[in-house]
Amino acid sequence: MKKRWLFFAILLLIASGFLSPKAEAATDYGSSFFTKVSLQNQNGEAATNFKENSRVRVAYDFAITQPVTSGETMTLTIPNQLKLINFGAFPVSDTAGNTIANATIDPTTGTITLTFTDYVNTHTDLKGSLFYNATFNSKNIQTDQVNPILFPVNNTTETINAFIGKVNTGGGTGSPTIVFKQGRMDDKDNSILHWTVTLNNALTPIDNAIYTDTLGSGQNLVGSATIKYRDANKKVITTNIQPITLDPDRNFELSIGTLNNQSVVITYDTKITTKQKSYTNKATLSGDNLDPVSRNATVNDYSSGGQGSGTAPPVKEEPPFIPVEKQPIEKTVETDFGPLEVVKDSEQNGKIKVIYKVKSGDTLPGVAKKFDVTVSEIKDWNNLTSDTLQTGQKLQLTIEKTLLSKITVPPVQKVTSTTRVDGLVSGGATGTLPHTGDTSPVIPFVTGLSLIALGFTFGRRN
Repeated sequence: MKKRWLFFAILLLIASGFLSPKAEAATDYGSSFFTKVSLQNQNGEAATNFKENSRVRVAYDFAITQPVTSGETMTLTIPNQLKLINFGAFPVSDTAGNTIANATIDPTTGTITLTFTDYVNTHTDLKGSLFYNATFNSKNIQTDQVNPILFPVNNTTETINAFIGKVNTGGGTGSPTIVFKQGRMDDKDNSILHWTVTLNNALTPIDNAIYTDTLGSGQNLVGSATIKYRDANKKVITTNIQPITLDPDRNFELSIGTLNNQSVVITYDTKITTKQKSYTNKATLSGDNLDPVSRNATVNDYSSGGQGSGTAPPVKEEPPFIPVEKQPIEKTVETDFGPLEVVKDSEQNGKIKVIYKVKSGDTLPGVAKKFDVTVSEIKDWNNLTSDTLQTGQKLQLTIEKTLLSKITVPPVQKVTSTTRVDGLVSGGATGTLPHTGDTSPVIPFVTGLSLIALGFTFGRRN
């Protein structure tokens, strides 16, 4: 018996798995909305002639040709001849700073995915552009010749022929340096720059060494500086963390001390405050027995970016508010809910404006239900800020004209009649039809005579 119940339980679980609704994935439009692609140099100029170590900018234009909704996506694949320089996410925004789509980069799959925001739910005629920066993948290119590179466009591919020249380097080895500096942009956060300074790789004896760093424009310091002292074999022997702040000349200074057969590596970060194409810092080392030695380092902004536009829906102009007291009244009609004043010339699209006088016990929800409108509509029509109603208060309502005819009470109809002795009505003097409870003596008198006659007849037969 237990086995049978177990069998049915398993069947039920399997059936529920098949019958339960599956969540549908958001639509991905691939490259169907991308209309144009071009290769550019770092100045944003179209180019097809590069060196194998060149930085290349890939620029796309797009136009949304059908309605899309937030959460849906567009995806671009990076050609295998290219390698992305930066993997940070970026927004595609309009000129007012409203984000149309958020772009993320997956280095594993080599794809850029743009996810639409709520902006696309309310705007039409969506279009724009984006770009990403890359270098050439040495494994997948041929130098000193034209390389056909296939880019996804409009759900197909477009070929751009790029000549990639080989870079010839001279022989020899570099001499050890006193100051060397380099920087890079954070892979995930495009606003953070990482700086690394190497001092005294030449292992020169330096007494009371002082390091000075000068920050260029568009950036500010973030956090502290880390100082690592290394021996002659470049093995770290001690680490020191020091706070850093800028003086009025945008310098900060670190006391390194005496270096004897030692080198030093300094690392610190800055945050971008003004968007620029490049950011430059200057490193200077001096000592009692060393004249100042300086070296500049520059980080170019290789982050991706985009911009776009859309047409916003027209702004709905609200008609000016007219107080109830100033509404022109055409007539007053009696209804199931009391008298209503009909506003003159207010009929529009099958609706009509009326004025209702609040009675004792009325509430906003109750009035709304009577006239088949909403509480929020009543508050809007009357500029009400409270849900409280006062007896005698007048409310302007916009109701269906057909509703007005349904709740209107017809007037009492008068007819011309003559009452005969037998109670029937015929044409004659003006009067009203008899009804239950009528006090006229004629009807009961005639009725009594009829009963007496009936009784007499019945008695004679018996």
